[in-house]
Amino acid sequence: MHYVVVTGNDSEEIIALKTFLDEKFKIKDLGKLYYFRGMEVLSVSNGLIMTQRKFAMELLKELHCEKLPATSYPLGSLSKTSSHEEPFTDVTIYRKLVGKLNYLTNSKPYIAFFRPILESIPSSPHSITHGSNHTYSEVH
Repeated sequence: MHYVVVTGNDSEEIIALKTFLDEKFKIKDLGKLYYFRGMEVLSVSNGLIMTQRKFAMELLKELHCEKLPATSYPLGSLSKTSSHEEPFTDVTIYRKLVGKLNYLTNSKPYIAFFRPILESIPSSPHSITHGSNHTYSEVH
């Protein structure tokens, strides 16, 4: 199944295009667009805004980080921490987090800068902690 988003400011042209596509491919009009590929779509007076706010908030909640204060440098100092927290015991949680952060680069391209750093951590990220403070890493 393929999805096509049709948008514009000429409603007659949009109707003509949808009619043409329906004749050629038998499309189903899903109506007003609210979500597309995990991105929220908000209508504003001069167009559309696409955001991943809902996805980001769900990710924070999943990681029990939704009540943490915002930080401008989420990786900490990239040095060994003196955290009292337990390291990850399940590496799959860490890998899942990195994958979800990669998906967020659709709306937050600066996250792409951190991806190589996060992916360079060994398959046994003993220096990574999670929980009530921040996520830190040790880079050798």
